[in-house]
Amino acid sequence: MPSFLDIFKKVLTQIKVYQTKIFAGRFFSVFKKKTDWEQQADLDQKLLFNFSKKKKKWPEWKHWKYLSAILSGGEKNKIKIVSGILILAFLALFANFYYLKTELGPKNGGEYTEGMVGVPKLINPLYASLNQVDSDLVRLIYSGLVKIDNQGVLVPDLAKNWEVSSDYKTYTFYLKDNLKFHDGIALTANDVLFTIGAIQNSQFNSLLALNFQGVKTEQVDEKTIRFNLSEPYAPFLENLTVGIMPEHIWSGVTSANMVLADYNLKPIGSGSFKFKSFAKDKLGNLKTYTLTRNDEYYERAPFLGTLIFKFYPDYASAVDALKNHNIDGLPFIPKDLKDNLATRKDLNNFYLILPQYTALFFNQANNAALQDLKVRQALAKGLDKNQIVSQALDVGMVIDGPIFSGMIGYDPKIKKYEYNPSEAENLLKAAGYEKIGGEMLLKKGDAELKISLTAVNKGENSIAAVVIAKMWSALGIKVQLNLVDANQIKEIIKNRSFEVMLFGEILGADPDPYPFWHSSGAGSNGLNLSNFINKEADKLLVEARQGSDPILRHEKYVQFQNILIDNLPAIFLYTPEYLYSIANHISGVATQNITTPADRFCNINNWYVKTKRVWK
Repeated sequence: MPSFLDIFKKVLTQIKVYQTKIFAGRFFSVFKKKTDWEQQADLDQKLLFNFSKKKKKWPEWKHWKYLSAILSGGEKNKIKIVSGILILAFLALFANFYYLKTELGPKNGGEYTEGMVGVPKLINPLYASLNQVDSDLVRLIYSGLVKIDNQGVLVPDLAKNWEVSSDYKTYTFYLKDNLKFHDGIALTANDVLFTIGAIQNSQFNSLLALNFQGVKTEQVDEKTIRFNLSEPYAPFLENLTVGIMPEHIWSGVTSANMVLADYNLKPIGSGSFKFKSFAKDKLGNLKTYTLTRNDEYYERAPFLGTLIFKFYPDYASAVDALKNHNIDGLPFIPKDLKDNLATRKDLNNFYLILPQYTALFFNQANNAALQDLKVRQALAKGLDKNQIVSQALDVGMVIDGPIFSGMIGYDPKIKKYEYNPSEAENLLKAAGYEKIGGEMLLKKGDAELKISLTAVNKGENSIAAVVIAKMWSALGIKVQLNLVDANQIKEIIKNRSFEVMLFGEILGADPDPYPFWHSSGAGSNGLNLSNFINKEADKLLVEARQGSDPILRHEKYVQFQNILIDNLPAIFLYTPEYLYSIANHISGVATQNITTPADRFCNINNWYVKTKRVWK
């Protein structure tokens, strides 16, 4: 067995042989042409030697320039693949971070086109309440001291704040800075005083006059206005939503020319949208009306750049326009036409809560039969209100008085006239009417019991009127149905040229019934459509609006309603929910509670079509 020493000698011998071969290889390599691979190896060795000699951990730029010469084709391809993967990974990481930290937000621009039934006539805050189209456009073009937000709450508009005296008889308002009308002229306290003065001026015949009866205005300074009330008036703040008119334009217009002025169709206000143009057909009928964004608006300007309104004579043609994508939205869809929109899957339906009631108003002066309380009671008991709502409305609620659920003064225990045809017939018999000779029609002596029922010929009104006429006819009453154009109703109300009228009244954020039922509202310039006059009711209405204690106001309103129902100057039918259909490419619509249909635009400054990504 070899010893350890023998093994050690053998290893040394092998090492010497190996060193000799290396030396010989190096010696003869001087005379041998190097292969490409060997040349590449030499370059690698020189680069590494040069780099390590300076004891640096990262190559300088002069070293990187040899990278292409050092790497083989395969190595270059691998580096390209790895670099591509790294770049894609970085982009994916950035995109993920960007989308996590940003969201789609509104961008300025785009337009919205809405259909309206009817046409504008007086886009003027003094008269807009007579025509829904006018009210809608006034809401967009003009601004008030306060406004209704999308929850139905009163918030500042032109006013930055206000103060109310301890006796609730003095209101002091402070205007915001940099207020301007659309023509660039500053809006000041003078314009506020002018507007209220015009409303109070009897020569202008504004239906808003009752809202400012006994109110005195004074200018404290250019930006401060004070209202002094003769008595406390709880709903006063809501009256100040009225649009402020520019004194420099309207002060030179006489009362005789007020409704004839061009500014009624080319208005100048201070709202977030301003008048641009309108178009008529060859017969002079107004077809479209265009508003543009007010870039000088005192708050953030709206995102939408353009609003276009198209006018239709009836709901059938308006719904057809919505069906065919000629408009983006329609503020009311009658129940019988809703199925026509089944093909449009891109519509969002908004059911807005509206403080409005529809009632049958009796004008006893024009029909002697209606002067008999038994006849009016029979007419009330002869109506199935649930059937009327079911057939005429998409969504609605039966009511028995002018104040309904959720409002101050609502009492579910007030007197009701339940549907009972047999009791209705007994009441008519007690009033002296009989069906003579087997005839279905009721007569009192030789006189037939005849009633003319007037209603606006559009939407739910015309359907409800037909249903009501059938129910009364079933009792033996001869009913003449008088369906009129919406533009005629103003004169009918003014002249009280109706016997029974189906009509809707909008209350407000505060349900104050004073304008509609106080005796001061009777006559051609008032809203007391039935010309109801009752001293005890007047007293309760005045006391309720002057009180600041909600419990006492509630009690006064309950007493008032009981008097009203006992005397029955009207039959209260239902309150509708306001269906607003808009194409789903219009974003930002978030309105729930509204005071008037025009308040559907209360957050229109947040509506948008175009989008961009914004940081969260």
